[in-house]
Amino acid sequence: MNRHRRLHEIAGLLLLAAIAGAHPAMAADDPRCAVPEALMYNDQPMPRVARRIKSGAPLRIVVLGSSSSLQTAKGLPRSYAAGLPDALGGRLGGTALQIENLSERTLTATQMAAIIAQRIPALQPDLVIWQTGNVDAAQKVDINSFAEALHDGLQHLRDTGIDILLVAPQFRVRLSVMVDVEPYNAAMMQIAAAEDAVLFPRYEIMRHWVEVDAFDFRGNDLAQQMRDAEAQNRCLASHLAAMIAAAARLTTP
Repeated sequence: MNRHRRLHEIAGLLLLAAIAGAHPAMAADDPRCAVPEALMYNDQPMPRVARRIKSGAPLRIVVLGSSSSLQTAKGLPRSYAAGLPDALGGRLGGTALQIENLSERTLTATQMAAIIAQRIPALQPDLVIWQTGNVDAAQKVDINSFAEALHDGLQHLRDTGIDILLVAPQFRVRLSVMVDVEPYNAAMMQIAAAEDAVLFPRYEIMRHWVEVDAFDFRGNDLAQQMRDAEAQNRCLASHLAAMIAAAARLTTP
């Protein structure tokens, strides 16, 4: 299999995850959303988010990522990122939201770090949700270069006083056959701990769901796979919103 075809297949698997939707119904009603409490624990605050909410002004959020953070594409269900307004609306007590999505399908962490330096300051967000890792894994980016890009992006955000939420890569059984994502997830965990950044452990959450058979992607029924993918992303959006609210000290972790 040539490299172009391999990357095309990987992109297809990532896109299948990306098109999972988020419906108005609260994901907390779905027992499949359950994850161990330890996975969601966070003791890092988001002071700028908290101040913004307290002021009554709209909370300004920038989402930066790759396939799974894209906004709705025509004819496709919404991504977890597109479901964030509904999920956050139920967590932040009616706070108005202004969300701008800068995601693109094949952005690496290095490219995202450049966007953070060049474009983010002018937008003046209170929070940047930075999702990365899968594209770097697919392209076999040097792990040290990946870690350096994370460090540079986080440092720039911290220097400008913007709160940060890192989103770990996806875990997909079929994807893991072709791409070794684990080192990039581990690097992100290490960088987040060293930089005192809030990390949403998407990789560990999705791996837990595989271990307990919460969602079934093993069959050949594409429609059923899509329904399960939609349910999974509703859960991710709900957990992500809960982590933001907890970090802003509006709810307990």
